[in-house]
Order: sequence, then C-alpha cells, then structure tokens
Amino acid sequence: DSQGALARLFTCTTCAVCDSEPGEPETKKRWRNPQEMLKTLVRHCIQTSANFALRRQALFDRVWTQNFASEHRRSCVRRYCSWLPLAQRRFSTGQGVGLPAMRFRSFSGELFSNLDGGELASPTQVLESLGNNAVPYKELSTNSKSGEFFFISDDKRFLIKTISEREFDLLQRMLASYQDHIRRWPHSLIVRYAGLFQVEVPDAKLTQHFSVMLSVFDQRYDIHETFDLKGSILKRKRKEGESIGKDEDWLASGRRLDMPAAQQREICAMHELDTELLRRFDVMDYSLLVGLHTVEEGLIANETDSSSLKGWSFGRGFVAADQRTMYFLGLIDFLIGYGLKKQGEHLIRLAQGHGETASCVSPKAYAERQVRFIRDSVMAGGEAIGGNLGTLRIEAQHAEDLVGADWIGTSDPYLQAKLGLLSRRTHTVQKNCNPRWSCTLALPVHAHHRSSELELSVWDEDNNRALQGADDFLGKVTVPVAQFLSGRPHELNGQELSGVRQGKLWVRLVFEPVPQA
Repeated sequence: DSQGALARLFTCTTCAVCDSEPGEPETKKRWRNPQEMLKTLVRHCIQTSANFALRRQALFDRVWTQNFASEHRRSCVRRYCSWLPLAQRRFSTGQGVGLPAMRFRSFSGELFSNLDGGELASPTQVLESLGNNAVPYKELSTNSKSGEFFFISDDKRFLIKTISEREFDLLQRMLASYQDHIRRWPHSLIVRYAGLFQVEVPDAKLTQHFSVMLSVFDQRYDIHETFDLKGSILKRKRKEGESIGKDEDWLASGRRLDMPAAQQREICAMHELDTELLRRFDVMDYSLLVGLHTVEEGLIANETDSSSLKGWSFGRGFVAADQRTMYFLGLIDFLIGYGLKKQGEHLIRLAQGHGETASCVSPKAYAERQVRFIRDSVMAGGEAIGGNLGTLRIEAQHAEDLVGADWIGTSDPYLQAKLGLLSRRTHTVQKNCNPRWSCTLALPVHAHHRSSELELSVWDEDNNRALQGADDFLGKVTVPVAQFLSGRPHELNGQELSGVRQGKLWVRLVFEPVPQA
C-alpha cells in the first residue's frame, strides 16, 4: 500500500524531512514520515503540470494572435483547447534536492482548468494555492480504512486526496461526460476536480494516484456545522469524536435549508440532474456535503438571485431567508462503483431487513432515495415546493381486473407514480384485484422533464421482502409529460395496463404551473 511503500528507503540529498543513521552517506537517508514524502511528490507533480499548462497556453496565445488572421480559424483552435477531454502527459524527474527519481502522468489538465469558464481552477490559481511557493499543505483526518491521505491547501481552496487505482480508472471513464454535464449545467452541485495524477517512484516500488479538488466551502467564511448526507438512516450517526454530522444527526437537529422557494426548486432540479449522471455510471455511496455558516449579529449579504441560481457558482453559499445563515452544498465521494462486493453487502442487508434503509443499495435505488431525502428532509419546503415548472397532481382513483399475484389468486395492490428520479405511492389495498385508492399524489415537474414520461405502475406488495423478494409487477401506463403541461386535466379512463395479460387503470392528471411572481 502507499504507506508501506513510502516507508521504504529513498535516496535523496539533504532535506528538512530526512534523517540519517550514524555513518550513513548523505545519499542514503530515510524519510522521517510518509506524509511529508507524499506532500513533496504531490507538490512537484502539481508545480510541473501547471507550469506546462501555462507555457502551452502562452504558445497558443501567440498562435492565435500572429498565425491566424481568420476569426474562424482562431475559434476552431480555441474550441480544441477548451474541449480536449482526455489528454495524458508524461513527465520524468531525476533524483534531485528533496526528491527521489520519479515519473508521473497528468490527466486532462485542460478539461479541469476550463470548467466554469476557467474561473475556479486555472493553472495560476492552482499554483498560488498548491505550487512550490505556496504555504505547506495541512493534513486532514480521515476515517478511511485504506490508508489514503487527505491534504488541504493552507488557503482552504483545494483538497488533495490519494485514490485507489479502481477509483482512478472510474474517474477517467467519467471525464468526458463529467465535462459535458458541467458545461451544460454550470450550476451543478458535483464537486469540481482540478487535477488527476499518477506518480511512480521506482526505488520505493510506489505507484500512487491522487486527485485535486476544489473545496465545497468558500474560504472567506468559517464553517460552524457540517453534515454528510447520503439519504440512508441505518448506522448514519456521528460517532464520538467526529465533527461531521450524518443523516440521523441532521434529522435529530430539526434543521432545514430555509431559502426562497424558487431557489429550493432549482437546487432540487439540479440535484436530480446530477444524481442521474452518477446513476448512469453505476456509482453509489456519494454524499451531499452541507456546510453552515452562521452569524450572531448583523445580516449576510446575498450575492445570488433569490429567484434562481443566477450568480451562484460552485463553492459559494446560499443565504437563508433570514440572512443569518449561509449554506454550502456539494456532491462528493462519487467514485464507489456497485461491484460484486457492494452487491454482496446489499444482499446481506436485505436478508437482515434493512434493504431499503442501508447505505449500500443499487445505483438506481441510491439515486432515487437521495433525491427523495433531499427534497423531503433537507429542503424547508418539502413536497410543497414543487418543481421549477410546477406540480403534477395524480388523482389515483381505481383499477380493475388486476392479475392475482398471491398464491390464493388475489393481490395487495398499490399505485406508484414516477417522474424522473422521484416517485410517490398510494396506500396498499389488501386482497383486492379491483382496488379503489381514492387519493391524490403530487410530483414536482422540472424543466428537464419536458421530454420525459410519467410512469404509473401497479404493484402487489410483499410484506416480507427478505423471503419473498421484491414486490410483484402488475402492469403500467406511461404518459408523455407534454400531454399534461397545458394545464387541462388529462383523464385516463380504463387505460389497459402494459406488461401483463390483464388490468385497467383510472387516473386523473392535473398540472399546476409555478405561480408567476
């Protein structure tokens, strides 16, 4: 592992972090602690890569101004430079002052520096915080069992985290889609990366991967409370000595993000888009990191449009309605794939009766659960805030002639309505193939749902899922969102259920647009 490799013998010249044994030559010294060694390697990688990026940019600037008279040609080169997603550059360094012989690779530097218009992680900004002339990094405590290291720049702007080879490969696969997503949705809550590296030290038989990220928090403000929210409530409580609260702590605190309703709608819409991206890559176990800055006296100036996300960028805060609290939000730790180990863990939790509340569930279930948790338990408005287009009311009336899924030839049916990643369901009608629910469900409708379909599905509820498995499917009906956006009630009278041999559904859909300010 990285700690063991770093503890091995390195050859170096005189250095503040070295120690020599009596009679040992200057070129045979041992690093006093692995963290200092890794910090030195990391700083060298970042310095070299950022310097290269600056020289490259200066070269292209000359090309644009001197070699291309045509604006069309200049724009083509600019587009190439800003959208080059998967560039890989190799560097090597001989043994020198404070450094062993090493080689490293830098991945997709242009991609990271060009996110958010280059305003958050340009090479110049990276050098100021993490380069050779920057103040030494600080170590952060971590509960990781893998022996990874976590550093933060002195100005609290950037975080450096060692990652496994598997996480490294996953992030590489995601990069093109990650870039496209943030370009398309600049108000994305997904953490911004500023670098991805692989470093090799042959003498120590060390190969280490690490990433550089922007902090979720604005370094201008002190963070008084922090919560790591996954949407799971099984064993999600802060342990003694830990400073970061978890889902159970958040619920116990009674806190909610009390912002203008329009902002809450936009954040929920953006969070759903972000989690949908992560779901497509089969990842789970990610968190919404929430930081709170509070003031005892005075008011916090609001720099963001209270009716939208206009003026907000990653790492900046949202001001509460009373202007006494500022909220910082960011989706982090999304490099955990749903492999065989995680699937096995989920099966164990399922057998224990915790299949829905445990942290480890399928990527689809994980995304859906977190979207529901953030809306219902984190936002002050909850279900009532609706979507940024409006709210869909589903008047669930009744069904007839459903398939009998139980061994006695009957079913325990309920109706589930799903749009995007959010779903709502009716109560269960026991032992009845002609159920009458006579209730109303509400779903938020966001702008990105315009080309989606509403799914109305009927299910037979199994009380003991650990023994019987998932609920039984009794059929569904899909309705394009465009059909009900006009605001006129949309009736489904005796609509035949698809995917099964029999069954009909009666439902009334009413769309309520967001009231105009």
